[in-house]
Amino acid sequence: MKKVNDFIFDDVADIINEFSVEEIRNKTGLKKGRIYNLRNGCTFYLDYNLYFAFKKLGYEIKIEKVKKNKKIFENSREMDT
Repeated sequence: MKKVNDFIFDDVADIINEFSVEEIRNKTGLKKGRIYNLRNGCTFYLDYNLYFAFKKLGYEIKIEKVKKNKKIFENSREMDT
């Protein structure tokens, strides 16, 4: 089970490290530089190329709505003032 503080960058790095750079490049068309950045856990922008690259590698990206925590929003308002 994932912890709340797990980051998607670590997950992406783990997935990309399952395959060789050449295999990813051949299957997805992503450039080597982008693949190396993803392998190292660098931040990234989620565009159609990356979305469909994951699909070709057998993964799907999902976004789930989480329950809003009222206390978080109250704390953020205090920081704004």
